[in-house]
Amino acid sequence: MLTLLIGIIVVVGAGYLGFVFYQRRTIKMATDVYENKRDLNKIPLDDEFALAKKMNLTGESHKKYDQLYNKYQHYKNQMLPNIDEGIAAVKEDGKGINFLKTRSDWESANKAISDADSTLKEIQAGLAQLYDLNKQHKLAVEELEKKYKRLREDILNKNQSFGPSIDNLEKMLSDIEGTFDEFTQLTKSGDPNSAEDVLNDLNSSTDKMESYMNRIPKLYQMISKEFVDQVDEIEAGYKELKDKQYNFPNDKFTDDIKGIRDQLKVNTNKLKTLDVDSVEKATKDIADRIDKLYDAIDKEFKARPEVEKDTKVIGEYIEHVRQQNSDLQLRLEALNKSYILNHKEIENNHQYDQQISTIEKKYQDAVDAMQNGTAVFSTINSDQKQMMKDLGQIESEQKDLFQSTVKIPQQEQAARNALSKFDLEMRNKKRRIDNHNLPGLSDDYQETFTGVIREINHLDDAMNQPKIDVDDISKQLIIIQSDMDTLEEKTDQLIDDATLAEQTIQYANRFIGSDSEIAAASKTAQMYFDQKYDYEQSLNIISKALEKQSSGMFDKIKDDYFSAKKRFKSGKAKEDKQ
Repeated sequence: MLTLLIGIIVVVGAGYLGFVFYQRRTIKMATDVYENKRDLNKIPLDDEFALAKKMNLTGESHKKYDQLYNKYQHYKNQMLPNIDEGIAAVKEDGKGINFLKTRSDWESANKAISDADSTLKEIQAGLAQLYDLNKQHKLAVEELEKKYKRLREDILNKNQSFGPSIDNLEKMLSDIEGTFDEFTQLTKSGDPNSAEDVLNDLNSSTDKMESYMNRIPKLYQMISKEFVDQVDEIEAGYKELKDKQYNFPNDKFTDDIKGIRDQLKVNTNKLKTLDVDSVEKATKDIADRIDKLYDAIDKEFKARPEVEKDTKVIGEYIEHVRQQNSDLQLRLEALNKSYILNHKEIENNHQYDQQISTIEKKYQDAVDAMQNGTAVFSTINSDQKQMMKDLGQIESEQKDLFQSTVKIPQQEQAARNALSKFDLEMRNKKRRIDNHNLPGLSDDYQETFTGVIREINHLDDAMNQPKIDVDDISKQLIIIQSDMDTLEEKTDQLIDDATLAEQTIQYANRFIGSDSEIAAASKTAQMYFDQKYDYEQSLNIISKALEKQSSGMFDKIKDDYFSAKKRFKSGKAKEDKQ
């Protein structure tokens, strides 16, 4: 019993000690929260807002100030009371034994303090930014004031450079001055929104005037001095060139000069009304018109020396090409008596003559224009360049035509040489065949041979006509040469077959008494040889029979024959060279 009582006392004592420890710890937590809240009050935002309000903020700066101030009021009126309630809750909960609720209240209070701290820092950063914006705003206003003063000084010191624009520029400056005074008054009276609107107008007007004052002197200088001097120079140059018998294509110089001067007057009036954009655009057009007039004068001035230099050259060139065409005509007329001209040589020669006449007329018209003072040298210069090109083309074609006429007699001589060669080759072929004492020739070979003879005779007739057609002769030569090659192959084949057939039959006759098959083949082969003159078939029959009797023998006979033939040709070639 005593032991139980002691145990109860120990438990109760431990509980009491734990409760005392918890209460002390809760008090410590509440004290820490309170100390954290005291740190929030160290930032003197009331003073900072009072200073910001004295800056007479306008526009976006004033709007930013209102946003920051509203956020600060929310902090004072809602966030701080919520923190006090949280601290009180922590203290109150600490009197009981609800550990979890006490812990939750403590965390909520600390979270509220953290949020409040973040809000204060955002407000403080915003105010710092506001001071910076205000500083920039002041600098912008100061810069605007400097710009205004500079414009005023420029108008006073450079009023001559603005020409007719000066009155409206001074009025514009006066309006800006009045607007600036209005802006200053609104700023002092604390009407930020109206001041900002006026400031925007002031910036726009000042920028516009600054732009005008930068652009107008140059424009005025151009339309009152530069362009006027250029037009005067062009007019004087035009008159001087006209006095020296220069002329211009589609001459509208007088109208163009008057049009430019009228345009200058119009743009001088536009400068007076500050229609600067329109004047700027017009000056580009005027400059282009003036450049075209300068180019026209320069073109004629430069063209004349070239024309005067080329006139003599072209005259001589025309004479040269005409003389060359006359010589070519005489040559063609002479050739036409002996040859048929198939390539429009005479027609081309006449066409060259017509082209030369056309060029000569244009050339003479230009010479006449220069003599009577109506020449447009740039046009003549262009025409002369084309004349040189056309004369060069005619001369080139004349040379080609001349070269073709030179070839005609050469082609005739080559054809006569070929005719003699063909005749000699045909005689040699006949002699070769006669030398082999053959019993006769096949109809196919004789037809080929006589066909070539006919072609040669036809060529000979063509060569002996009063007018020779060298084109037709050239075609005949090609055909005859081809048929001659074919005849040469047939002649070689004929002689080879006849000689081999004869040699093979002679060799095979050794076996007539002992081999009836060879005897029959030899008889048949001899019949084809002596009666039908089919030496190829004769050789085919006897060679096959001999191969059956003695394999490889015909190949030996053939090899010996062609070896001997090769040696004979080689020896003959050496003799011909010697």
